[in-house]
Amino acid sequence: MQPMATPDELRAEIAAARDTLRTALHATSQETWEREPAGSTDGEESWSARQTAEHVIGAEIYFTNLVCKACGYPGPDSPFEGGKPSFDTVDAARAAFDQAIAIADSKIKYVTETDLAIARDEGTVESLVAFWPQHTREHAAQVNAAGKSP
Repeated sequence: MQPMATPDELRAEIAAARDTLRTALHATSQETWEREPAGSTDGEESWSARQTAEHVIGAEIYFTNLVCKACGYPGPDSPFEGGKPSFDTVDAARAAFDQAIAIADSKIKYVTETDLAIARDEGTVESLVAFWPQHTREHAAQVNAAGKSP
């Protein structure tokens, strides 16, 4: 059995994945923001950079709320109208991503070693927090693919 990661290690993984997404967002131009990429061959749905960014930025708040609920403390309210992010521009998405990170970090900084072992329907707190960077990296790759000029 692999030893449990520490909260700081898990937060560092999340931060590294966010850097990957931030880089992808900065490499995306407004011209390619809403361009639908060609369908993928592995059966995955192809999203535009905008659709992908809206999803993954909203996931920052979603994952934060899952972790908070499992740990027994209040999660954040979504700063996005109707709880669903929508960004007409790449610049708006970049700013919203930083906002979502600040909100998430203000909560997950309290996750302790003891919290990681808490089990809920969605899994342990550790498994929820460990999945978060994987999700972010997968979508950063989608943003990169969709945001490239044809």
